[in-house]
Amino acid sequence: MAEGATGSGASRSGGMAQGDSFTRREQANEDMYVKEQEKEKLRALKEKLNQQRAHLDELDKHIDELTKEQGGEHN
Repeated sequence: MAEGATGSGASRSGGMAQGDSFTRREQANEDMYVKEQEKEKLRALKEKLNQQRAHLDELDKHIDELTKEQGGEHN
């Protein structure tokens, strides 16, 4: 871009340094937003995993009860 052209950063006071600073800050904000979204997804997945583990534990208990009633396991 030509010096002083729109969007070059040179037309602002502070020039390119201010434009770079704004770009870095904006990128940092975007990165933080994405990180928070990923954190929330991970939290939701962990909660779902805990629910599934609890369900599996219930099924294991139920299977153990059924096998004992039928005289299955001899441990």
